[in-house]
Amino acid sequence: MACINHILTRRSAYIALVACGILIFTATAFASATSASYQAGVDFGKQYAADIQSNIQAFNVTAQENRVDMPSVIAKAHQYEQSYQSSLPEKLDWMHGVADGSGVSYESILVFNTCDRNVTGFIGECTTLMAQGSAIASGKGTIIAKNRDVGFNTFTEIGMQERARHAEGDIYKAAYIDIPQVADTYKFVGSRTAGRWGYAMGVNEFQVIVGDNDANSRDTLDFEKGLHDNDVVRLVLERAKTAREGVSVVAGLVEKYGQAWNGIMFEIGDPKELWVVEVTGHRWVAKRYVNTVTARSNQYQLSDDYDLCSKDLVSFAVEQGWAKKGEKKINFRAVYGTLELYPSDNTDFQKRPSVEKLYNTEMRYQRAMELLIKAKGNIDAQTIMPMMRDHYDTYKLPSGKVIDMKQVPFYSSDYVDWYNREWMPEWPAKDTIETPMYIRGICSHDLGWGATCSTAIMVARPDVPNGLGLMLHSYMEPCTSTFVPFYVGINQIDPRYNTPQAAAVFHSISMQSFAGYTLYHDGIRAAFDPYETELFRDMPQVERQYSKLLKNGKVLEAQQLLNDFVSQKGDKALMAANIALDNMRDAGVASNAWEAR
Repeated sequence: MACINHILTRRSAYIALVACGILIFTATAFASATSASYQAGVDFGKQYAADIQSNIQAFNVTAQENRVDMPSVIAKAHQYEQSYQSSLPEKLDWMHGVADGSGVSYESILVFNTCDRNVTGFIGECTTLMAQGSAIASGKGTIIAKNRDVGFNTFTEIGMQERARHAEGDIYKAAYIDIPQVADTYKFVGSRTAGRWGYAMGVNEFQVIVGDNDANSRDTLDFEKGLHDNDVVRLVLERAKTAREGVSVVAGLVEKYGQAWNGIMFEIGDPKELWVVEVTGHRWVAKRYVNTVTARSNQYQLSDDYDLCSKDLVSFAVEQGWAKKGEKKINFRAVYGTLELYPSDNTDFQKRPSVEKLYNTEMRYQRAMELLIKAKGNIDAQTIMPMMRDHYDTYKLPSGKVIDMKQVPFYSSDYVDWYNREWMPEWPAKDTIETPMYIRGICSHDLGWGATCSTAIMVARPDVPNGLGLMLHSYMEPCTSTFVPFYVGINQIDPRYNTPQAAAVFHSISMQSFAGYTLYHDGIRAAFDPYETELFRDMPQVERQYSKLLKNGKVLEAQQLLNDFVSQKGDKALMAANIALDNMRDAGVASNAWEAR
């Protein structure tokens, strides 16, 4: 990476950026300051000014500590600025307002939101659970449920892109490179990091559902000359009518442009089937899943059981000395998997060790499969929610000792041993202390490296109109949050959800409850559980009404029905979040009160 003198490949000072973590950027060209979006940004910037300023300060300190060449980073940020003026014009007014409202310089905010990885390093450890066909309670369809674990300073938002026709010669402006645009792109609804063009997960107008997970690739990477995985997710949503077409989209893109920072696994479903494409550099393998369950964490899972692969998959491995000449098929994860999740360059890539399983990711994969297999045949959007909120019942340590986690996140558990972690009555003989190893659940409450920032449960069904393609979405760890339905058939999104405003509310719950899960959990669930009970009671009725209106040719009425339903549920979710915060305050006060003598 040319704009960094010292690359971070681990947790580093990333934790310092927690403060509020609001992701915002602006542009030099913006619309009239009298616009509603600009004023909303000003109000938001004023509300969170102290947190935004704290973030920028921590960001600058991190840049100094890691010897970052900031003039190069600033130049790169201005290059991104030009592309954002055409790719995200609808957000620029609002973001400029946030900058003005917070009192933070334009250039600081621009750099923070376009080149944050250049300064803080790399993150991304997600867990995805999948079920298809007879594994689902209805006996048909596909479910992809993803916990997106990219850190607690990541704010997400819901975006919607309408179907579009593009002129010959039009360009798709990806995060790092430009590629040719296609003639027609499809409508989709998805979840993304606030301010980004690419997406982490979503559903399109044909009920193609997409998610992805980072993986540990031994292969050569293209870094800023390749495609970011969020761009690939968006491109699949825009270009694929079926899951199988999605495989072809991924294959064509990675073979030509390569992968930016790491290996990637793309999960692509539709009402009839599920595919997983595991990408290593310019090479890939893909497997079709029907009537079964599967999961992904952050290591390749396909061995020699893939159904499709790139033409040079085996020959490239032979050239590097990773496989024997004459082999027709290889154990993909044994040949292309390695130890490091985010290498900083391609130096001596041939010498990277062959590693199939990484402890942290293998434990999450095993737990996900345990939960899925146990529920196989009875899985639906509602029953998969507890799996996404899982923190382990018991956990077997490397020594063989089994400890009782009681479904409590590590930093709130008895096992964390805060006393010996933070209290040192004797003068230390060295700079380090021995503490229990960190236990990471599917629902991740990390200190920063891999905290869950959003969850999407995406559902594709063969017996409903495509407009009912569904993404149930939550912010931050799903155990301290709740799910809002977003159907692809809507044509409007509450402004609180397509900006970081809603995310900020749930972020407050997450931050305040960290390490206090047992104290606050009951109050949080008392606020959200009734809402979720009502949600799953109401959804089938609204879906029947929508289908009936479409059948009778009342397309606009059907769309407005979905708009109103999604808006109503989004509003109720935020009301429940405020109740949760009140309950947490009351629980905190009660825990420290005593009667006067």
